[in-house]
Amino acid sequence: MKKFFAIYLALFLVLFLTGCKDKDTVKLESLTLNRENFSLVVDETAQLSVTANPKGASARVDWISSNPAVATVSDSGLVTAKSPGTATITAISKVDKTKSVSVTVTVTELTYDDPESLEITTKESLALHGTFTISFTVNPATAKQEVEFSSSDETVATVNDAGIVVARGLGTATITVTVTANPEISRSFTLTVTEGGDITKPESIVITGETEVEEGGVIQLSATVYPLGVSQEVVWSVLNTQYATITENGRLTALKQGSVYVIATSVVDENVSGMLSIRIKAKQEEEPYPDLGNYTIQIMAAAHATHEHDPFDAKYVSVDKAAKQEVWRDVESKFNCTLEIVPYPDAASWGPQRVSWLIQKASTNTAEADIFVAAREWTKELVDGGACEDLTEYYNKYGRNQMSSSLRAAATYKGGLYAFPAVSAASINVEKGIFYNVNLLNSLNIESPAKAFNEGRWTYTDFYNYMKEVQSKLGDGQYALAGEPSKYWVGMVNAGGVKLADTMTLTLNILHQYSADAAAVLRDLFAEGAWDPANDSWEVTTSFNDGQSVFQHGEYWFVKTDNRFKPDMWGEGTTKYGFVPYPYPDGFSRSATRTYSAGGHYYILGKGRQYPSGVTAKDVYRAYTLVLLGTKEYLENSVTFDEAQEMRNQAQSRLDDPESIEALIFFGPDKTLFDPIELIDPLWTEGSLGQALRAIVFNGDDFYETLASHITRLEFKLREVYG
Repeated sequence: MKKFFAIYLALFLVLFLTGCKDKDTVKLESLTLNRENFSLVVDETAQLSVTANPKGASARVDWISSNPAVATVSDSGLVTAKSPGTATITAISKVDKTKSVSVTVTVTELTYDDPESLEITTKESLALHGTFTISFTVNPATAKQEVEFSSSDETVATVNDAGIVVARGLGTATITVTVTANPEISRSFTLTVTEGGDITKPESIVITGETEVEEGGVIQLSATVYPLGVSQEVVWSVLNTQYATITENGRLTALKQGSVYVIATSVVDENVSGMLSIRIKAKQEEEPYPDLGNYTIQIMAAAHATHEHDPFDAKYVSVDKAAKQEVWRDVESKFNCTLEIVPYPDAASWGPQRVSWLIQKASTNTAEADIFVAAREWTKELVDGGACEDLTEYYNKYGRNQMSSSLRAAATYKGGLYAFPAVSAASINVEKGIFYNVNLLNSLNIESPAKAFNEGRWTYTDFYNYMKEVQSKLGDGQYALAGEPSKYWVGMVNAGGVKLADTMTLTLNILHQYSADAAAVLRDLFAEGAWDPANDSWEVTTSFNDGQSVFQHGEYWFVKTDNRFKPDMWGEGTTKYGFVPYPYPDGFSRSATRTYSAGGHYYILGKGRQYPSGVTAKDVYRAYTLVLLGTKEYLENSVTFDEAQEMRNQAQSRLDDPESIEALIFFGPDKTLFDPIELIDPLWTEGSLGQALRAIVFNGDDFYETLASHITRLEFKLREVYG
């Protein structure tokens, strides 16, 4: 009887499982491509996609090119034209190798007229560490606009492929520009690098941002005025307003297909300007949305911060809540999927532990989510550890050129792009600053420092005198300042428009005059007894937590967050926070100051996720990117949306000093800069600039000698990541 029952049970399970398999799997009959035979010019690309027939059958395929020398094809079906000729691109089903579909691509060479002459901009002299960009024109205009740059002495001056010249040492060097199509056509000039220089006089301007945009699209451009330390204020304009318009803060709106030149002109010297060509593309038709078979796309965030990403969470307070909810549900419907925010497990609490966990999960193909919220400083480790996808190809296809230049720079490593285009309307542009205990400050009967900033009284000297006054009114064991010297130092140098690490010129500015001035102010304040010597935390020092220090550096998201600056840190219902930007150099104006920004939330697409049939990494990227971009577009098209007021409302949810709110929203997207110094050199690590600044500020070590020893190490890191 037992034997009969066992046989019956086994037979039942076989029939049951077979039935389940037949029910859940649709047999593939054929594959269809999204286009027929087509042509490309060398270096052009075309995206192929496959539809499985009947609906519900697996569309997972392997892509093969019959002639990679002519055209290559990526794992996602992106065809890249390499050289003239023909190639057959074939998609072979992963589930049934007998099913395939092919298309022929013909590649032709773009033809140009022969070059006849070359025109370039030149410069006779340049201050040490200064830069300028060589502009060129190959004549006639129908000739290929491609040249090569070289320097006769790279210890004096270097020039990169973009024509950016950097003065690296005293002396003279000959800079040569050669037409690639005809090396016999060239122009040269002699450049003399001199000591010092007037850091109040602009010499050149480099514009950064997306160089392509669709009709009707909007992109944010940024300008960097060199040498760093001069006023970064510029006036924006376009050469032909029938193609595009641009606002006073560099926000360009594309009107119709074509090309337009954008110009940024220094407000200090109208003879100094920079130019960038923007290509306006025809608006792309939306591809059919893939059916993800009710797949759940999981986005993993810190357990204490899941509400910041989930618009359906009662604690979600961003102004885009209603818009994001609507777009979220619309995307779920279009893709037949579910979007879900989940917390990181205890095994991946934060920092190195989380990085190791992500890498381990990716390497064993056991990733527990699709998308992860990550810190920017983890990029190098995560990429080297194989934990996240390069999103360049996906972004070019679905990102609509909407990534800010700051976020793009922060998310770039060795030429790859590793973040989603996280954008939002009415976003706060300040990421870092100085925060304070409003009640403690009010008890001293001293004006708000944010008021001083708003009225243009917040230079290095103003900051020094203000903190001395605060300290003079505090009791024993109380301090004006708490925290790490290096955090204040970086913020103060950035406030002068100086990037300690410049990704465009691949130069360090840790010995800049503003850098030395900021360190001197901090050292003097420590000598005055205005700084808590305990300095026991990089996040929330004991003295600030206990209400014994008035000011501490921090990040905006810290404020009223349970694991940083708690909502009830100095009493339930009575805790009040204020914010003031880092002070700017003497002689600077408030309108010229800048603040650090890396573009907001940082989402990565993890590797090691086991997708079911019919779901790909590209689909996941496309779906969540549509949520991010669609939410912003929804708000911007709303007639009731008031961006300025919504920014103020957001600030009011965290800050309790009205002057702080005005100081915060003063910083528009045009008043930010990206400085990766803390990404290439985490300040809390052994042997970092963080330790060096402690020695300078607390021990009185020589500024130049101490920091000079770090230059070679940091130059290598800067080039390794951004070169």
